[in-house]
Amino acid sequence: MIVQTFLTPIAPILSLVVGSVLIILLECLPKAKGMREVKFWVAFAGAFGGVLVSFWLWKIPLQTMPLGSDEPVWLLEFRNAFRFDAITVLYGLVIALFTCLSIVFASLNFRDSEYEGEVYALMLLVAVGMMLLVSSDSLLMVFLSLELLSLPTYVLVGVCRHDKRALEGSLKYFLLGSFATVFLLFGISFLYAQFGTLHISRIAEVLSAGLPLEGKSTALTLGGLALLLISACFKIGAVPFHMWVPDVYEGAPTTLTGFMGSAIKLAGFGLILRIVWGMFLPLFPHWSGLVDGIAILTMFVGNIAALSQDNLKRLFAYSSIAHAGYLLVAIGSVSGGTVVGEPLFYYLLVYGLMFLGVFAIIAFIEHSTHSSDIYQISGMGFSHPLLALCLAVLVLSAAGIPPTAGFMAKYFVFLEAVRAGKTPLVVCAVINSLIAAYYYLRVIVYLYMKESKERIALPAASRFAFVCIVLCALSTLYFAVAPITSPMARF
Repeated sequence: MIVQTFLTPIAPILSLVVGSVLIILLECLPKAKGMREVKFWVAFAGAFGGVLVSFWLWKIPLQTMPLGSDEPVWLLEFRNAFRFDAITVLYGLVIALFTCLSIVFASLNFRDSEYEGEVYALMLLVAVGMMLLVSSDSLLMVFLSLELLSLPTYVLVGVCRHDKRALEGSLKYFLLGSFATVFLLFGISFLYAQFGTLHISRIAEVLSAGLPLEGKSTALTLGGLALLLISACFKIGAVPFHMWVPDVYEGAPTTLTGFMGSAIKLAGFGLILRIVWGMFLPLFPHWSGLVDGIAILTMFVGNIAALSQDNLKRLFAYSSIAHAGYLLVAIGSVSGGTVVGEPLFYYLLVYGLMFLGVFAIIAFIEHSTHSSDIYQISGMGFSHPLLALCLAVLVLSAAGIPPTAGFMAKYFVFLEAVRAGKTPLVVCAVINSLIAAYYYLRVIVYLYMKESKERIALPAASRFAFVCIVLCALSTLYFAVAPITSPMARF
């Protein structure tokens, strides 16, 4: 019984934990020749094991055994706090996949670093926090998993201790993240005071019963919702809680920025799913306008700020903010009290692969030029045609230009919003897509229409990373042809 009710649902998490613990143990051993390669392959195996186990869980029928009175107390509490459903499995699968790719790309920055093992171990622990976050059915578990996700991330951002920008970004991320945690705890306390429970499903049942909210109960419930949204919006970089994003993305090691912008953003939206759709869906009229307003602000601020950026990391940081706005459009697209999760998941998958590939290519450029300015890619379409082609495909996908998966992702999100009666919101999103086309096409111009200043020398022993970049680019074309909406039928 324990195997089916406890070990099976957390099997992907166990794979990541085992990989992290093994790396920590390897760090304690004397340095020997080939040890760095061993640490890399252990980390990769831990993440890839999470992918395989998550895929296996998806293929088997998702069954939840009824709670039994003879079960140990700890198991009962775990089953009340951990939700084993399609969101848990699918989002966990993508988190493990993004972590796997991020570990490959991180080797570009840390191959010769004394912190290599520590970076891999921390990345796996961050992935554990993300998987627990998207599977949380208890507000207490939300808090614990969010801290497990955040604390190693603060360290990863500032892991290059001799880089002033990295230290500045880490400090800003830590201070603002601490404030976001305070908002989260205040929101949890409000909801506990009102409902007397921390379990998300039970709160949702009370709200679904249609009990009237008035006076003090209204303030506690809506106040708790607002505070939880503030904390979640900080994690996804939504306006006006986005101020940390450009500095942190620029200061962090480039490949770790790709990890943050793909996997952590996906986990942030998994948290919003659990809160907004999983708990407060009956109160849709109360939060719909707020989410739509944040989406509009986020799209406009992100895209307009990106227009003037000459640094590729800052450009795509503001682009990340804008994409958070598009994704919030999907969150607010509720029609007749029902939600459709396929467009949001599809967008997060496509966007994450694009973001990882782009920042891996920027890491290649930084390795040779020690700069991430847009001028460094001048003429790269002729000096490194395959790498430039991959960057061009990924950028076109980010812009939402057919025949890439980015276009299909926006199409599905906008279509669902129109069906939900959010046509003005879609108009704003389309206008922002036109604004974004300028700075995305500017990257293409530098690739193929500017003269090269110096030849970019690719780092040695980077074939595996290069293959993963090509796969990221090809995936944006493949998913455009075969959109993966059918696996979400079990949502």
